[in-house]
Amino acid sequence: MSRSFRTPFHLILVLTVGIGFLGCSGPGVDVPKPQAQKVLLVSFDGFRHDYLSKTNTPNFDQLIEKGVSSEGLIPIFPSKTFPNYYAIATGLYPENSGFIGNSMYDSTMNARFTMGDRDQVENPQWYGGEPIWNTVEKAGKKAGTMFWVGSEAPIQNMRPTHWKSYDGSMPDSARIDTVIKWLNYGNEREVDLSTLYFSFVDSRGHRYGTDSEEVKAAIKKADDLIGYLMEKMEEQKLTSNTNLLIVSDHGMADVSRERIVVLDEMIDPEDVEMIEYSPSVMMNVRDQKMDEVYDALKANEEHFKVYKKEDIPDRFHLKDHYRVPDLLMVADVGYTINTRAYFESRENYPSGGAHGFDNQASEMHALFVAKGPDLKEGFRMKAFENVHLYELMAHLLQVQPANTDGSLDSVKVLLKEH
Repeated sequence: MSRSFRTPFHLILVLTVGIGFLGCSGPGVDVPKPQAQKVLLVSFDGFRHDYLSKTNTPNFDQLIEKGVSSEGLIPIFPSKTFPNYYAIATGLYPENSGFIGNSMYDSTMNARFTMGDRDQVENPQWYGGEPIWNTVEKAGKKAGTMFWVGSEAPIQNMRPTHWKSYDGSMPDSARIDTVIKWLNYGNEREVDLSTLYFSFVDSRGHRYGTDSEEVKAAIKKADDLIGYLMEKMEEQKLTSNTNLLIVSDHGMADVSRERIVVLDEMIDPEDVEMIEYSPSVMMNVRDQKMDEVYDALKANEEHFKVYKKEDIPDRFHLKDHYRVPDLLMVADVGYTINTRAYFESRENYPSGGAHGFDNQASEMHALFVAKGPDLKEGFRMKAFENVHLYELMAHLLQVQPANTDGSLDSVKVLLKEH
C-alpha cells in the first residue's frame, strides 16, 4: 500500500516542478539569450594591400596583433571604386548586380551613369541585388551607412535607418563620431551594422603616386583615425560586442607619360563611343564597323588586351550583363589608354597613380584587417575576393543572407569557431 501511495505523489511532484520550469519561459519573464554582435565596416578608398609597410602604423599594428589580417583583398573587375564598393555590399559580381563600372550606359533606360551625376547615383534602377543594409533591415535589425555606394538610393524601395548623402567636406572625425552615436543610441534607432568611408588615401595616390611622401602621410592619417575610432569604441563600450572590418575597394599602380597607348594610332576615335575609361576601356562601335575596329586593335595588341563582349574572360564575371558594351580594352599595369588629343591637351597626363587594371595584378589588391569578439587573434590569412564579405557580415550579424556569388566557406577560417 505504501508503495502505491508514494508513486503518484512523486509523479505529482515531477509534474509540478516541470510545469514550474515551463512557466519560466512564458510571457513577461526575461530569459537570457546569446547577444548578436554588431558589425562596423570601415573603408579607406585606394588603400593598397602593402601600404602598411611604407610607414609606421601603430594602431593598425595593434589591430593586426589582436585580430585578423590578410595578404590582400582581391577586387572585382574592373578594379574601380563604385563597382567594388557595391560588390562588397551585395556579394555579387558585376554580371549579376549590373554595376559594371564607374561609368555605364543602359540602353533600356536610355540613361548614362557617372559618379558625379546625383540623379543617377540616387536612381535605384542601376543597383541590382540586395545590399547588406537591406538584409539587416529585413531581419528587423537596424543599419546606418556613412557614404557607401548604393546607400543613397532606395534599392528595393528601402533605405537604412540612418544614411548620409556623400559630402566630401564632412570632417573625418565627425564621420566617426556620428557612426559611434548610431551604434550606441540606446533606443530603437541604435544600429547593428554601420559603414564608414574615407577618400583621402585614394586621392593622394592618384595625384602623387604610390611611393610618394604624400601617400605615406595619408597612411599615417588613416592610422591616426583608426586610433581615434578605437578610443571612441572603448569609451562607449563597443569593443566587446562589435566586429570591426577594415577594407579598401582596390589598390593603386603608378602610371607615367612614358607608358601610353594612343587610340588614334590604331583606329579612328570617331568610330567608337567611349563608355568607361582607362585603364579598363569599354566602348560601343558605331556604323557597323565592329570587325574593322576590333581587327585593327587586335593587330596592334601591345601593352593592352582587347576583347569582344562575348570573348571577355569568364574570370572577369562581366560579359553576361546587357550593359557591357561591344569592346573591352584592358591596359597592362602602369599603362594608360586614350586619344592623342586628350594626351596632347594635358601636359602632365598621365602621372601619379591609377587603378582599374586586371584584378589579378597584385598592385590592385586592397587592404583587409579585422578585429572583434567573433574573430581569431593574431591570425594571418591568404588573399580572398571581396564578394565574400557580404556572407561574412550576414553570419556575424546572424541574419539570413540573400543569394550571392560569395560564400562563407571562403572566409570562415578567420572565425573563432573554426
